[in-house]
This record gives sequence, structure tokens and C-alpha cells, in this order.
Amino acid sequence: MADDDELRVRPRSIAAMLCTVGLHLAVLGALAPVLPLYVLSLRATTAQWGAIAASNGLVMIFSEPVWGWAADRFGFRRPYALSRLASALEFWLLVLWPGLWAVVVFQALSGLFDTTIGVLSRGYLVRAYGPGRQTYGLSLYLIVYSICLAIGSTVGGCLYEHMGARAVFVAIAALATMGAVVSSVLEEPKMGLPPPLPEHGKAPRVGARGLLAGPLLILGSAGLIQFVANRVVRNFLVLLAQDHAGLDATAVGLLFGAFSLANVVFLMAMNRFDQRVSLTTRIVLGLAMGAVGLAAYSLAHSFAGFLVAVTFDALGWALAAPARVVMVGRFSPPAIYGAALGLHGAWENVGVLLGPVLAGVLWERGGPTVAYQATAVLVAVGAVVALQLRHGQRAAVAERG
Repeated sequence: MADDDELRVRPRSIAAMLCTVGLHLAVLGALAPVLPLYVLSLRATTAQWGAIAASNGLVMIFSEPVWGWAADRFGFRRPYALSRLASALEFWLLVLWPGLWAVVVFQALSGLFDTTIGVLSRGYLVRAYGPGRQTYGLSLYLIVYSICLAIGSTVGGCLYEHMGARAVFVAIAALATMGAVVSSVLEEPKMGLPPPLPEHGKAPRVGARGLLAGPLLILGSAGLIQFVANRVVRNFLVLLAQDHAGLDATAVGLLFGAFSLANVVFLMAMNRFDQRVSLTTRIVLGLAMGAVGLAAYSLAHSFAGFLVAVTFDALGWALAAPARVVMVGRFSPPAIYGAALGLHGAWENVGVLLGPVLAGVLWERGGPTVAYQATAVLVAVGAVVALQLRHGQRAAVAERG
């Protein structure tokens, strides 16, 4: 049991990783209410913004597995530090080269380097903690993620309203540079074996051929669907709130902040029940709550209505997101864990690609309500599909027996 709770790096390295994650999420939070308005101010259409927003997802589909392979080959620390430096340079691009083409190039570079926040930082924290504390480590990641996203969204919206887009771009470039500096002090965590799945006995782990089949395929589909919903909300909430309730960028920044703070509360609550609720149950319930949240967004016509939607959305993320990543680790041998997590990230990034495109097309043809309701139906279907994780585990155990 002591090995289960072992910390495999010094605490300062955990703090440094969480600091880099926090700085990056503050940057993304500041961009969320600003970048759509900035692009539309350059006379782009809503559908064009959807295509631009999706472009980084297209790059991330391919880059995340490569970063996962790099982690298996060179460790997590060095590729992560390299990506933080490159990410800082890409944010300075928005400062030094303003305009629509700068946003297009920025989105592509973001897909290449910012994806490491997903695959390398999560993988680092899973490997830095013993098996008994891995979900706790990912919850810490998401708590920092949510708090800094909330601060960034609120400050970014206010800064844009009072000082314009350039002030926001300078601020986020400075924060990204700080993250690159902090990443240089990380330590490489020791290798450890992930435990068997606790829900239905000892589940067999998959080899390299199984990364695209069975439970990992279902987990990838769940990640894809959850990120479709995430990108529909993140890239179009500011436009939906303007259309339905006349809210400005400051108000939408507060909504993003409310999502993040609610996510923190729910994650802390989940930590208290970590051993009592199965991973499969958390994923299914998380997707179901996400579907309710999307339906609520489509019906909201006031700030209070959007807050209700945000609450269900945040609950869905707190339930499903850590469980998905831990479950991937439980099914993957340590030697290919980075590749498994990278491929899972590729599934997520297909959602990053499809979400804005789907929303942009549906928005142009049927309006904002149709875009959000169609996404709600997709997420509800994902919850039903995720139920198969339980049957897949039982079948695998029976076959092995």
C-alpha cells in the first residue's frame, strides 16, 4: 500500500508542473472570450471562425501521438520543456504580427505545441504518483486547470473591453514565457506499474495492437464526444450569449470563470468519493450531465440561465475527465503508456476539430439553438456507448478465466 501512495518525484517538481499548467490555462482562458470577437472584427464570418478554430484540432490529431511517443522514448520532462518554449514563441506571434493570417498560423502552431498540456502534463502527473493516488493527481491538475481558466477568462474579457485585443495578447505572451522558464526545473518521475482495474477484478492490459480496439476504443470515443461539446461551448458561447441574452465579453468571461470554479468544487467533492464510485460510472454520468448542460445552454436567455447550464457542464467534466485518463493508464503497459495516452489525446483532438466545424455549419443553417441541441444529442449517445465499458471489462475477465 505504501508503494501505491508513493510520490515518485520531489514535491517541488509537482508544484512546477502544476504551475506551468496554471499559467497555460490562464492564457487559454484569456483567449476564450477574446479570439472569436477579434476574428469577427476582422470581417470573418461565423463559419470561417469555426474553420479557423478547428485547424488546431486537425494538427493536434497527429501531434499528440507523436508527443506521447517522445515521452516513451525520451521521458516526459525534456519534450515538455521544449514544447513550453515553443508555445511561448507562438503567443508572441499574435503580438508582433496582428491580423487574420496571424490567427490562422497561431492556431496551427497551437495544435502542434499546446497539445502537450494534455498528453505530457497528465502523463507526468499519473507517473509521478503511485497507483493509489493517480486519480488524486489528475484531480489536482484539473483543479489548477479550472481555477486558472476562471481567472484568465475573467481578466481576459475585462482587459479586452477596456484595452483591446493587443493588451490581451501581450499579457498572455508574458505568461507563456513564464511557463517556459518554470518547466526547466522539472524532474523525470520513476517508472511504476499501473494497478489492475478495481471494478471487476483484474483486467488484462492491452499491447500495442490493442490501442485502437476494445475498451480503449470506447474511451477514445468518449473523449472525442466530450471534446466536441467542449469546443462548441468554448468557441461559440460568446456568440450564443450575445444572440440569446445580449451579454458582452466581460459577462461571458465571468461565465467561463463560473464553469471553472464549479469544476473545482465538483472535483474536490469527487476526491472524497474516489474509491466508492467506479471509473465507468463516473464516465457515463459525466457524459449524461454534459448533455443536460448543452440542452440548458440552448434554452438559456439570461445570465442566470447560462449559469445553470455552466453548472451541469462543469459537473460532467469533473465526473468524466479524470476517470477517462486513469482508465487509459490501467489498460496500458508502462512501456507504451505515453503512446496510449497520445492516441487517446488524438481521439480528443478529433473532437477539437469536429466541434467548431459542426457548430459553425449548424449555426449558419439553423441558428445557435440547433447547434447546441444537436451536440447535446451526440453527448447523450456517448453516455450510452460508454456503458459498454462495463460489459467489455466483464467479457475480458471471463475470457481470461
